Amino acid sequence: MKKIAMNIISGIITMSILVGITMSALISPTVDPQELECLALNIYHESRSERVEGQLAVAHVTANRVAHDKWGSTICDVVYEHKQFSWTFLLDDHTPYNKTAYKNAEVIARDVLIGNTEDPTQGAVFYHASYVNPSWAKYLDISKVIGLHIFYTWDGDWNADN
Repeated sequence: MKKIAMNIISGIITMSILVGITMSALISPTVDPQELECLALNIYHESRSERVEGQLAVAHVTANRVAHDKWGSTICDVVYEHKQFSWTFLLDDHTPYNKTAYKNAEVIARDVLIGNTEDPTQGAVFYHASYVNPSWAKYLDISKVIGLHIFYTWDGDWNADN
């Protein structure tokens, strides 16, 4: 009788685990809609003409800054920090008029926010277009070149000896 009870309990535990795994697989991860919009707009305005890897890279730079102690603690704080991304202060209208490109940016943003992608920049927190030469670039280490963008890691120090 004791053995039957143990088998029943074991079966119930196994079934509970299987139900839990199945339910977690069926439930989509949720993301903050405002964070999603901020990241999607950043991807759209900064890299919509790039291939997917370049758009992922811009998204990861934004996320990497959130994880870094020198920037804001949310995606929206990082995106709208003063003069960090050119579109936020150069464009009067932030509306994404290319709806297909914006939908693609939303998909990429969601995947990055839920941790569904690898960082192609290897931890970069800065980037710029390859056709400009910003003065700050000499203080940083190039981590990757993707499309028309050069990505940089940074140790948090602006000392020229780095």
